[in-house]
Amino acid sequence: MRAELLTVLALAAACGSNTVGADGPCDVNPPDPACSLDCDGNDSACPLGFYCGPVDTCTADCTQGGSECGSGFECDPRGHCVRTGSGGDGGTSPDGDECPSVTVTPMATTPTVHLVIDRSGSMDQSFGGTSRWAAVRTALTGTSGVVTQLQDRVFFGATTYSSDRSGTCPDVRSTPTRMLNNQAAIDTLLRDNLLTDTPTGESLRPIIDGLIATPPPAGSTPILLLATDGLPDTCADIDENGNIVAQNLTISETQRAFTAGIKTYILSVGNQVGDTHLQRVANAGVGADVATGTSPFYKANDPTQLADQLRSIITGALSCTLDLNGTIQNRQQAEESGIVTLGGTRLMFGTDWRFVDDDTIELLGTACTNFRAGGATLSATFECGVIVE
Repeated sequence: MRAELLTVLALAAACGSNTVGADGPCDVNPPDPACSLDCDGNDSACPLGFYCGPVDTCTADCTQGGSECGSGFECDPRGHCVRTGSGGDGGTSPDGDECPSVTVTPMATTPTVHLVIDRSGSMDQSFGGTSRWAAVRTALTGTSGVVTQLQDRVFFGATTYSSDRSGTCPDVRSTPTRMLNNQAAIDTLLRDNLLTDTPTGESLRPIIDGLIATPPPAGSTPILLLATDGLPDTCADIDENGNIVAQNLTISETQRAFTAGIKTYILSVGNQVGDTHLQRVANAGVGADVATGTSPFYKANDPTQLADQLRSIITGALSCTLDLNGTIQNRQQAEESGIVTLGGTRLMFGTDWRFVDDDTIELLGTACTNFRAGGATLSATFECGVIVE
């Protein structure tokens, strides 16, 4: 688990004045000019030191360094009174009323994504002006690669696999660990030389064993992302064409992973794998009937499609369900008065977000998609007394 950029503010204003011997910048005469600015639910439309108030104009309860908040409280950068250094204690408001005035940080699940990359000789084939192998590396660890951009939100690990018919089979090479900020290790791994064959099932076995023996942190959901450009073979039979034993071994290992709580998603780099095998592995990877299931599988025929498909799979593992470090006391009031924004844009209750229970919210539809893309701060503001730790 790791803290996502979600700040939940329980306002003390509804319980009485936020001041102790001093008025806020919008309560003095004349008020600060910023207090008349329209903001339309967007804090970023207000100057630093002000937030967008319930009537969609900029406001502030305090000034940083001022005395408005009283003993034990301080003014945050947006003009809210919060407990000094507490990170979110509820209790008595500065004017003595029983009312929480807190800033809390909820937690979102950090997924574990282990990349399983085919390192066979055919990955050197031309692929939209580059090679399949180079396109995979760029899509994952290039400047705009999905690992590069999401490495602070996902526990990434990686394994490449192949064999050269004379050495160890399978030849499986992995990053030292699965962790946040693992782009450099994965990029180094993806600079290895290609070998020859594609013993997929036999390569999955030690990867799955490793995930079972050394599981992700508690609460982190693991997935395998298998990227390959051909049908599998085995160490005993390097012929991939019609190699039913190799195909069934890949499927059985994928089923074993699912039984252990590890889902597998398969991506074809190019069009040589064949939809029948892709469908069977996709079904096995999520626990569907191998023969009759219709679970999604992924194909890419050029670098742009490859980058898009990798991003789709990995961002899909990011959770849009976030736990609040507090409990909603009045669900109806929270639904009616709660102000949830993403990147400064107000989200609508019921359309963009909902309560899962009294301490969890879920982003919906486009809001979920935008949150998964990263880079935007999510905040939820509730009136005084609506949420307590």
